[in-house]
Order: sequence, then C-alpha cells, then structure tokens
Amino acid sequence: MYKQVTIISLIVIVFIMHLFIVKGYALEIRSTAPVISSEVVNAYPHDETAYTQGFLYHDKAFYESTGKHGRSSLRIIEQKSGTISTEIKINNKFFGEGLCIWNDKIFQLTWKSGKCFVYDTRSLAHTASFKYNGQGWGLTTDGDFLIQSNGTNTLTFRDPHDFAKITTLKITDGSKKVFRINELEYVKGLILCNIWFKDKIGAIDKTTGKIKFWIDISNLRPLAGKKAEAANGIAWDAVNNRLFVTGKFWNKVFEIKLPELQQAPSTS
Repeated sequence: MYKQVTIISLIVIVFIMHLFIVKGYALEIRSTAPVISSEVVNAYPHDETAYTQGFLYHDKAFYESTGKHGRSSLRIIEQKSGTISTEIKINNKFFGEGLCIWNDKIFQLTWKSGKCFVYDTRSLAHTASFKYNGQGWGLTTDGDFLIQSNGTNTLTFRDPHDFAKITTLKITDGSKKVFRINELEYVKGLILCNIWFKDKIGAIDKTTGKIKFWIDISNLRPLAGKKAEAANGIAWDAVNNRLFVTGKFWNKVFEIKLPELQQAPSTS
C-alpha cells in the first residue's frame, strides 16, 4: 500500500512539474520580443580587411573604427565607392572599438586599455582623451549622453564633456538578460545593438531597457564574402531615414528596409 501511495505521489509531482514547465515556457514565448526580417535595398563596397568595431553615418560618409592590435584605425569612407578618404592609425598597443559623434567631436573607445580618444570630425585630429574602467565595446549618443556597451547586459550613460558615468541600464528580452551587447546606434528613441556571435540586431527601449523587437540579418552574411565574420556595424542616416549594416571582414555595407524605423516619428 505504501509503495502504491509513493508511486501515485510521484506521478502527481511529475504532472505538476510538467504543468509548471509548460506554463513557464508559454510565458517565456509571450514575453520574447518579435523578430522582423530584413530586406536589402542597396549594397555598397566595404573593405573586407576591416575588423569593424564602430560604424556610423555622418555628412554623407561612413565613419569607421577598426580593431586588432597593430591594425586599429579611424577612417572616413565614401559611401558609394567604399573608398577611404581619410584615415589615421592608432598606436599598436590599442585595440579600436566603438565610435560616435557628438557636437562635431568623434569619440572612439578602446577594448581593454580604458581609453576613449576624442577627435575633430573633419580632420580627425586628436584633441583629447578620457579614462574609464572596464572594457569598451560599442558607443552611440542620444544627443544628451554617450551610451556605452562593454559586452555585458549593461549599458552605461556617460557625460560627453568628461566621460563620467551618469547612470546604467540593464537590457532584457522579456525576463531574460541580454549579454554580449556590442556595436550601438541610436535611432528615434531606440538603441540598436549588435549581439556578438548573433546575426540579429536588438532594438532597445532606452527608458526600460527592454528589447522591443529583433531584426534578423542572417540573410546578409552569406552575401558579404567568404571572409565575413560577426555582424558588427550599424549606421543611421537621419536625414534620409536609411539604415546601413555591415560586419567584421564584410566586403559590403547593406542598406536595409525597415518600415518600423523608417516610418516612425523622430523622438528624443
């Protein structure tokens, strides 16, 4: 009799656990942000030897920060031809990372050196340096602050005048933490981010830290050459509402159609 009760109890426990698992799985599915497919509008040449770490669009040209020790650089690239019009090399001991422009100043992160370099937008002349703790990955700006990633699930908002930390934001997809956040781009109230090792871009609500939707760009890497590695480059043309994406050792920059962004009103 005791054995029968034990067996029945075990069956009941397994059944209850199954219900919790199924219910939890259903909740997880409902809380996961939707995935939007990407459609190529145009493709432009890109230097396939560039280990792209930072990427943006400014004054009808691409600005790019490349990585690797001994190969890191900051460059201005003609959009249509892919020609490098201006380039400066970074000291071999630094590994170039994220990039953004604020008030005609270029800010460039370094990976593990704790240095942020500041340059003149037109000449690329070095004008200042800031120190910070931890790793530097991606960088963008919402117009008021600089927003930095460091490979974790946390974004740091910094004062552009001295790079001081103002606040942080934890990033989640539903209830899940989102890690390996890399290159960043601010677009109409959203922070777009590459995820290292993933062919998708997250659209983050800058107030809540929640992923609002994902952009699937897995269809692009096979078109970017045999050497193409991780997707890591997002650039926004605010004047013409165009979104560009590229990656490490990609031979192309793709302009993709994304009505969710292109038709949305601009917000601060």
